[in-house]
Amino acid sequence: MLTRLQWLRALPRPAASLRRNIKSFPGAKVESEQALQGAMPHVMAERKYKYSEGKIYNGFECERIEYIPDFELTSCTLRHLGTGTEFWYIDRNDANNVFSINFRTTPFDSTGMPHILEHLALCGSKNFPIRDPFFKMLNRSVATFMNAMTGPDYTLYPFSTMNEVDFRNLQKIYLDAVFRPNLAHLDFLQEGWRLEHKDLSNRESEFIIKGVVYNEMKGVFSENSQVFVQNLLNNMLPDHTYGYVAGGNPLEIPKLTHTDLVEFHRKYYHPSNARIFCYGSFDLMKSLAYVDKEYLSKGERIDNSYSRIPKQVRWSQPRNVHIPSRLDSMGASFDRQNQIAIGLLMCDATDIQESFELNVLSEILIRGPNSAFYKSMIEPNFSGGYNQSTGYAADCKDTYFVVGLQDLKVEDFKQFNELFDSTVHKTIEDGFESQHIESVLHNLELSLKHQSPHFGNALLFNSTSLWNHDGDVVSSLRVSEMIAKLRRNLQNNSNYFQEKMQKYFTNNTHKLTLTMSPDECYELNFKRAESDMLKQKVNALDANMKTEIYENGIRLETSQKSRENLDVLPCLSLSDVKEPPKLPTIEMQTIQNVSTQLCKVPTNEITYLKCLFNITGLSTDEIMLVPLFCNVINDMGTTNHNFREFDKLVLSKTAGIDFKLNFVENVEDAKSYKMGLMITTHALDKNVPDMFALTQELLLNFKLEDTDRLKMLIENYISNISVGIASSGHLYAMLSSAALVSDAAKLKSQLSGMDHIDFMKKYVQQNKTEQIRDKLKNIGSKVFNKTNLTVAINTSEAFQPTALEHYAAFLEKLPTLEKTKENSKLSLLEPSCQHYIMNIPVNYCAKTFFAVPYLHKDHPVLRVLAKLISSKYLLPVVREQNGAYGAGAKIGSDGLFGFFSYRDPHSTKTLDAFDKTYEWLQTESNKLDLQTLFEAKLGVLQQLDSPIAPGNIGIDNFLYNVSQDMFVKYRSRVLSVTIDELRSVIDKYFKEDPKNFGKCILGPSNDKLEEKTKLKWKVIT
Repeated sequence: MLTRLQWLRALPRPAASLRRNIKSFPGAKVESEQALQGAMPHVMAERKYKYSEGKIYNGFECERIEYIPDFELTSCTLRHLGTGTEFWYIDRNDANNVFSINFRTTPFDSTGMPHILEHLALCGSKNFPIRDPFFKMLNRSVATFMNAMTGPDYTLYPFSTMNEVDFRNLQKIYLDAVFRPNLAHLDFLQEGWRLEHKDLSNRESEFIIKGVVYNEMKGVFSENSQVFVQNLLNNMLPDHTYGYVAGGNPLEIPKLTHTDLVEFHRKYYHPSNARIFCYGSFDLMKSLAYVDKEYLSKGERIDNSYSRIPKQVRWSQPRNVHIPSRLDSMGASFDRQNQIAIGLLMCDATDIQESFELNVLSEILIRGPNSAFYKSMIEPNFSGGYNQSTGYAADCKDTYFVVGLQDLKVEDFKQFNELFDSTVHKTIEDGFESQHIESVLHNLELSLKHQSPHFGNALLFNSTSLWNHDGDVVSSLRVSEMIAKLRRNLQNNSNYFQEKMQKYFTNNTHKLTLTMSPDECYELNFKRAESDMLKQKVNALDANMKTEIYENGIRLETSQKSRENLDVLPCLSLSDVKEPPKLPTIEMQTIQNVSTQLCKVPTNEITYLKCLFNITGLSTDEIMLVPLFCNVINDMGTTNHNFREFDKLVLSKTAGIDFKLNFVENVEDAKSYKMGLMITTHALDKNVPDMFALTQELLLNFKLEDTDRLKMLIENYISNISVGIASSGHLYAMLSSAALVSDAAKLKSQLSGMDHIDFMKKYVQQNKTEQIRDKLKNIGSKVFNKTNLTVAINTSEAFQPTALEHYAAFLEKLPTLEKTKENSKLSLLEPSCQHYIMNIPVNYCAKTFFAVPYLHKDHPVLRVLAKLISSKYLLPVVREQNGAYGAGAKIGSDGLFGFFSYRDPHSTKTLDAFDKTYEWLQTESNKLDLQTLFEAKLGVLQQLDSPIAPGNIGIDNFLYNVSQDMFVKYRSRVLSVTIDELRSVIDKYFKEDPKNFGKCILGPSNDKLEEKTKLKWKVIT
């Protein structure tokens, strides 16, 4: 559906570091993170179950069976008799089934060995001896998730799918990949690192360093927040594996040898060091039988204690560390581009109840305007707010708490330290407000009821670290019991949390203060270090080594360009995917002249509300401030409640009230667009009256009078939107290239892209807070009325009448104003190119042109073509041959067809590859066959058929006016695309240069850009 047409945030493989804390995952991901954090004894009522403890099933002994009522699942823990491999099966009535193989991987250097091995394992195996079956399976499957991830002390290989044939296919690929990988030397050179001649055919040309992971990690550490978080971990837990960079330090990666990597696999990928996770409703016996017969039955158990991680030795006194960072050209002024954080070591991650309670305590200390650190550190407004390391980290053997600030002056470091100490002292003296504690616990309880379509994946990710350290992951799922125990502890001891503060904050000498400041020579120093490393490598080469490098380069290029027989890989058939997913009926009603979409769906006693206000009629100046308005409106309080009271009320009755800008082009003709301000919230059915009352209170009585607080919120907003550009550079590049194609896309970029950051910085400099306040008030008074409102309510059939009663009362008090215009005319722009110069070592490239919108007959064909271009052309050329971390092509519902690259060592070379798409398509046209076409269709179906949360069913009809019938027809059209139709759209949309296109690069300066591209570029510094 259309929600799956949007540009994807993630590429097939993520950055090599995962950080989980209580605030990282919305919905079910929060649930399972909470599940990660605690344990307690329990008495389980006897339940009949199809498997029994003590019995043997296909070589596995069933050790433990428990029903977990919080998530309506049964946990079944098994262990392989021969190898000791633990197999954790979660039996749940969920169509989206998950499978994963996990390993505890503990590197003792920063060469990125586990990370490069993660890439290499998926580059061919004994039963599937072709180059990179992982990427090739992306288009032979309808997986809802396929990935591989490297954490600080673990590597996991997860996938999920709703199709059982697909599940068995992927199971075979993944198991063979981890237990019998080829680990070919050429794949090591491609994925890890290699020396190569700049001109492959000229052995006299200079040497350069290339490699997918090498460039990926250069990209990862081009983001200052990543540098800070990585150094925090390395310095907080320095004595064992956490003192190193599991993902790889770019300056250390070239020290890794292929031999070392093969040995690392032999040691750490042994079945005795593996854990296998299986979730959902598919037949467990089939999985056990296959795993045992093919991989474990002939294996022997070994002692895996070599990979266990000891507890960090506690320090006798606090430590201080200072690190340099890159000057961020999009960040705050130079004197404010500083960060500081204090980290405190907490408890062993396997102490589940203690870790759970410390996680809750962390939320109470940092979340929202009623928290102690927010009051003392954020409200005085001497920084850009919390930095990205803030929170409770439970992804290592020892957990730790961090509070940090970004965008502050060096002279304010002293104030930060003083405020930390005084806040801890004051909190211990004064205690915690019971209503604030309850609001945090209520939000946690509500998250247990909220259903996510990717619950199984979330459970896996948030249990991985605890499981990795032999923690009791089953008990950790009993969240209600942990909450109940915490409540009893708080009741029995009024100083319960204060005593924890005394233990973990006041009397804790394992305390790290980490500071970071920009160095104008940082990038230059990195380049020098990289150059010195390259020189050392080259100087150490003898004639034979140079010949080998030259020959390897030729061999690798030949291998990358060779055509392989993919018949060895399993693939779904048309019969496996012919039927569209079944969706509940959507009903439309007009209630008090408000168009209301109703959906009766099992929601686990939760009601979901979406209010969409049409804002197309606002002036241009007002529209430019809507993103800011959405960010501050629910943090300022109302006429009847100050911001602290209102925050407590909202969190004690709802999941929060969120505001966001919604921007939709006409999917029928792409000649117009409309904008909306969308409010989303949900609550337990019993709290629905309060949900509507609080939403109404905010809409009718919002208050922006406190200009000091508003100023603080504005400055924090600007600081936060300036963070993370490099880690999502491809998204910003695509937004910016699209902005050169149509005025609608240009406005979209001004509201959420690079242009928005620049606009907000200048706007705040040119306008006083009082002026901004008045304009924001104007927006609210114009927007919040029922004349320009549409609503969607998802709730259970039984509760719907009650929900509608309260909804009617909610509408009655909303004002009726004059109806504003429904949409704005869309205009296409003249071709142009933009280069945003950023102080980073990699590029993000994009090219966009206008094709046709979603409901045009050619759109499904172009979408299939985009998948084909991505998998058969861009990934092999831009990624494998040229070394970018990722690349692809996509078409959006707005009719914009785009190309992108991610963490790319090249710029003009990549743009040239985009431009040569038609040339490649013509070359390959005669080789197009039904199998290739079908694989491209499967790539589209992955998005179309992905599971939808109960609260989001009907979202495409609500936002885009695309009915379920339209969706079914679109899906059928995708499946019916023919080779002739594909060739027809290739000629129609790619043969001639597009009339309306834009090109964009985010990356380092390039003096030869115009010379190489023969185009005029607008350079933005």
